[in-house]
Amino acid sequence: MPRVKYLAGLSLVLSLVGFYATKAEAASSKAPTSSNTNGVPSFTLVEIPQSVFAVPANPHEGRNPFFPQSIVAAPVITPKPNSPLDFSSFVLNGITSPPKRTAMINGRTFETGEEGEVKFASGGRAMIKCEEIKADSAVIIVNGQRRELRLRFGL
Repeated sequence: MPRVKYLAGLSLVLSLVGFYATKAEAASSKAPTSSNTNGVPSFTLVEIPQSVFAVPANPHEGRNPFFPQSIVAAPVITPKPNSPLDFSSFVLNGITSPPKRTAMINGRTFETGEEGEVKFASGGRAMIKCEEIKADSAVIIVNGQRRELRLRFGL
């Protein structure tokens, strides 16, 4: 059985090669004479459309294209209310020495003026901006609030 599949696949590949070779030959014979003297036919690129899959929210909208037998509806994502941010979740892991200081906050390295997202141990995330890096601390801005993180010594 595997040999039959191999031969079927091989014959398909050979027929496609033959098809495109004759197509290219026909296109080059019909094409007007140009400055292209190397004998290589030119092809136009066709844009392939992007596939879009919308996972339905209920069975009346359709089936999940990836799991058609599934009866579980798509989860509804509810936005979390703006809870006050716990600044104890931000940890200054380290600071490099001059000439170019960098600060590692929650495992991510920042330079002065750099913005980025940090992850918490609880799985949450926050966007911060590292405003200033000192010898033993870093000043960050989170949601418009300015906080200074200090290195923890003696742990």
